[in-house]
Amino acid sequence: MIGDISRFASPSGTGAVLGLLVLGSSLTALPAAAQTATPVETLSDQTQARTNPDIAAKATSPIRVGPLAPWATEMAAAGFTFDINMYDFYQANPSAGLRTGQQSNSAYFVLSMTADMQKLAGIAGGSINFTETLFGLVRNLNMAGDIGDTTIGYQPPYNPNDNRLSLLTYQQKLLDDRLVIEVGRTHPGRYYALPPCNSINSCFQDILYFNAGWTSPLYSVWGANFAYKTSPTTYIQAGAFSVNPGTNVLSGYDWGYERLSGALAMFEIGRVTDYTQEAYPGRASLTGFYNSADHDDNFKTVFGTSKGLNPGTPVLQKSGTSGIVLTGTQTLWRADGGREVNPHPTAISVYTGTGYAFDPTIPIRFNSFVGLLLQAPDQGRPLDTYGIKINWQRLNENYTRFLADANFISGGSGAPFSRDKFVFELNAHFAMPGGVILEPVVQYLVNGNSYFNPYTARRPKDGFYGGFTLSVPLGTLLGLAPG
Repeated sequence: MIGDISRFASPSGTGAVLGLLVLGSSLTALPAAAQTATPVETLSDQTQARTNPDIAAKATSPIRVGPLAPWATEMAAAGFTFDINMYDFYQANPSAGLRTGQQSNSAYFVLSMTADMQKLAGIAGGSINFTETLFGLVRNLNMAGDIGDTTIGYQPPYNPNDNRLSLLTYQQKLLDDRLVIEVGRTHPGRYYALPPCNSINSCFQDILYFNAGWTSPLYSVWGANFAYKTSPTTYIQAGAFSVNPGTNVLSGYDWGYERLSGALAMFEIGRVTDYTQEAYPGRASLTGFYNSADHDDNFKTVFGTSKGLNPGTPVLQKSGTSGIVLTGTQTLWRADGGREVNPHPTAISVYTGTGYAFDPTIPIRFNSFVGLLLQAPDQGRPLDTYGIKINWQRLNENYTRFLADANFISGGSGAPFSRDKFVFELNAHFAMPGGVILEPVVQYLVNGNSYFNPYTARRPKDGFYGGFTLSVPLGTLLGLAPG
């Protein structure tokens, strides 16, 4: 969820629900926070993944206003900048999933600090970046199990700890800021396949979390990323990140307790333009991943029997998995015909996030969402948007057989599950006074699955899911950050 923060739970083929998101961005971009820039911040017009772009974008005014402004201005002159953002997520499933009529809520308080190494040590382009997330206002930690579905069931945030280390990196910019290197505790969602839609709570690519093995967006892992801007509008980047099973139940500081099971390699090429560069701008990125860790086979135990019918038998392990994701947006129409210089014109854009997995032993084979976004319908409210979206997901056939077997042994009918699922969505983004953002979303689920709760006699119901995200720039309101 966060900037994509949605996707705060971490998937598990056994139905365990762990972790936060989302994001990891980005949201229009979205998952994971702070005001520290990503390696391609000038291309993506935002900072870290899964934060609201209107909060995360570079401040339009360098002036701090608020009770902490004098102190923060003095600290900034010394090389230290701070920020706090709050995100509250509410979800409900009045008619969808395994147990209908449930509700959940969770708030994220994201505290950030950046140390400018040029001011502190004379190292031009260097910075130390730190982000800590505190969780509160929690209601119903089992929302993913209540719904069960891989997409809708994955949206509600679940956090077993009350705080989490989200970022602790050293970043170095070189070659006139065209090359950016970042190393430390981070997350691939801060850099790759930044979500293209404008709703934190529902804009994410399932294949990256379920197949590539991303942790939740605000749950950091060891990693390094290298990004190079080949032109003002194009870039390439590559990175490697640790794969640590069970890391989502840790605090992020339990470095001696993490078990390394493999590495996740990421690569991306992309192009981004905005309204200052083109009358009809767009964004496109092609992302590839390879996860070297072993994973559970979709269907078989070590004896070749059905794992759904034999839940106590060790599951057959498979080595490595890979896939690709195409993400893009394109402005199609402007009310002014592109004749005016306006950073927020009334416009309609189309966006997509489409992923394909090469591995048939991983639950999801294909996932694609496509949507339309109406931007600035009223020029008096230039940051408001309205959107529609459809998400189509195809499971591997052997995983649907596992779900049917697990349902049967639990006392259900054992009827086959559909490989194809659809989620129809309406969303909006409202800019409120003081930089506060409200993002409601309503979805209708067709052919949902029981990924997060496979061993149940219940069958998932088609129906409605709804919720909202409230984003509050506490740092700006307090005077910690300019705005």
